Amino acid sequence: MKKMLLGLFLIICACSFRSPNSQFYMLSSQGLPVLSEKNMSIAVAKVKVPDMLDKSQMVIYDGDSNGEVAEVKILEFQRWAEVYPDMLQNTITNDLIAYLPNAYVERTYFDSNKATYSVNIEVNQLKAYKNDKVVLSVWWNVRNAKGNIIERKQSMFEAKVEGRSISDLVAAQSNAVHKLSREIAEYLISLR
Repeated sequence: MKKMLLGLFLIICACSFRSPNSQFYMLSSQGLPVLSEKNMSIAVAKVKVPDMLDKSQMVIYDGDSNGEVAEVKILEFQRWAEVYPDMLQNTITNDLIAYLPNAYVERTYFDSNKATYSVNIEVNQLKAYKNDKVVLSVWWNVRNAKGNIIERKQSMFEAKVEGRSISDLVAAQSNAVHKLSREIAEYLISLR
């Protein structure tokens, strides 16, 4: 009888335990200005990211960004709504559409011979410091229709976190990605 009561007690305890609900976030491309009315076709390749970022959970640095050691945290219940490399590719594609509204911009997972220009991006680091800033370091290149690299650049962007919530941290990540997209758009505008 005691074993039965203990088993029933354990079942009731297990049923009453609830894990927190996950929250899902997306990067945003809203409110970006038009930079040029040029016509061109652009293919944005899948973005490469470090293994630590290639997951649905958010990765943040708990501490400051002044060079001191910060603890890396993988947030189990704050997640990206898409796999992070795909979300970056989508955001950069949407940013380029906003910056260059007359351009034909598409996502691609392979080298595209149709596009006049192909954009390839590799993230070196994305450090999201809670309550401080986001630092995005990337290599990016642009290829012409023949597949030749016509520009290769290493860039670093920072965006201040304007608050204390995860949503504020996501907004700062969006801003850092917008700065990258803008730099690429400005280079594409300079061509021809």
